[in-house]
Amino acid sequence: IGTFQHVLEGYKVADAIKEHGAGASTFTDWWAYKFEVYDAIPYNGAMMHKRGVLTSFNSDSNELARRMNLEAAKAIKYGGLDPEEALNFVTINPAIQLQIDHRVGSIEKNKDADFVIWSDNPLSTYSKCEQTWIDGKKYFDIEDDEKLRNRDVESFNALVQKALNSDEAIDKGDGKKNKLHYLKHSCGTHPYEDEF
Repeated sequence: IGTFQHVLEGYKVADAIKEHGAGASTFTDWWAYKFEVYDAIPYNGAMMHKRGVLTSFNSDSNELARRMNLEAAKAIKYGGLDPEEALNFVTINPAIQLQIDHRVGSIEKNKDADFVIWSDNPLSTYSKCEQTWIDGKKYFDIEDDEKLRNRDVESFNALVQKALNSDEAIDKGDGKKNKLHYLKHSCGTHPYEDEF
């Protein structure tokens, strides 16, 4: 066995996991939501780590998986790990468990250059992702994103004005012609449509 998955009660058998040589990939602070995790505790990850088990945090939730840096911070709150050890729970440790640490998990020469630049400590809820790089190519930049959002708002507003200034309208089927209906027909729905 390479790595036990979920292993929410791994702290009970941490010495046996360590002796076997397996790793442990667990949730952070989920417990008592089904019978087999009634004894799960938020200290589980830190306790296994302190017993010498190669430990990582994971999630089955697409939403939570986008914020594993904040999940890592819970190892500080629940277990007193230092920040670097906590960050390892979502970077190099899972890479080692998946046997892909020669490519990802840390920033080193000859690795894939997959990384995020944060505005502050990545373990802080106040930090924002400023840039995302994959294989050495920038995929996201917060400044570029803001420019694109502004461009889209301006473009949408121009289309709205064009529709509102137009003499064209569309019969909604009740014999009445409506410019807003024309706008929806020509531009598609928009999250701000209720404002019209």
